[in-house]
Amino acid sequence: MNKDSAFSGLEAAIVLIAFVVVAAVFSYVMLGAGFFATQKSQEVTYSGIKQSTSNVVLDGQLYGTWDTGTSKLSAIQFYLSIPQGGQPQKLSEVAFLLTVNNGAVYAIPASALSDETSVANFASRVLAAGDRAQVTATISGYTSTTPSITGGPAAGGSFTFEIKPKIGASTLVAKTLATGYNGGVII
Repeated sequence: MNKDSAFSGLEAAIVLIAFVVVAAVFSYVMLGAGFFATQKSQEVTYSGIKQSTSNVVLDGQLYGTWDTGTSKLSAIQFYLSIPQGGQPQKLSEVAFLLTVNNGAVYAIPASALSDETSVANFASRVLAAGDRAQVTATISGYTSTTPSITGGPAAGGSFTFEIKPKIGASTLVAKTLATGYNGGVII
């Protein structure tokens, strides 16, 4: 009988060691999962901050150029800027979309966009926080998009202009031209 009681003590020690090993492995797995979740939440937070500070905003009014031959809007001129603390944006990566009279959506091609100096300068320009760029978007006279744009809205017509950066929220501008509009500020 003495030998049996000593043997049960050894069994208890082995079981205790097994519990400690299992608990150590379980705690290691739980800590690893916690570190992984913390890292992923940090990445999501940084991504959200980057997107929220990457807005390209319309700075001022829209100005229209009127085509007297077609009696339609032929170009839109406006200023873009990035708020203080915002991420720099390459203008060639910003998409400009136009909808005329709630019809089809047209992507304005890069060849129809220019800044204060030229089309070539527009493609390579990087707009930083606090910078301001004058943009002219020609909305008639080309057929490189499907469907092709035959011109902007006529007087009394409406259009929606969307400025969509590669990263960040879009800026959507919806305007209706006055019935006697023939160029200038679009109210």
